[in-house]
Amino acid sequence: MLNGHLAKDYWVFTGQTATGAQIDMLERSGVKPSKQHRTQGFTMLGVPHTAEWREEGFIRLTPSLDPSLWPQDAEEDGPADPEDPPIY
Repeated sequence: MLNGHLAKDYWVFTGQTATGAQIDMLERSGVKPSKQHRTQGFTMLGVPHTAEWREEGFIRLTPSLDPSLWPQDAEEDGPADPEDPPIY
């Protein structure tokens, strides 16, 4: 983005119902939740997510902004600290 700021500093992360293509991606990656294993964790575009089985054909994808779930490697980006002032 402009002035060297990261887009993640301005994005709003919200949950969504997975599309058919996303369900296929979860299945191919081995992290598709099921009735027996209702939640699975995975990373999409560097953001930790939870996939939650709701009913057959419906999976809820929810991003996490919990800093403890982000990679600890200093080279990888995590969410901005909610206490950080906005960058103008």
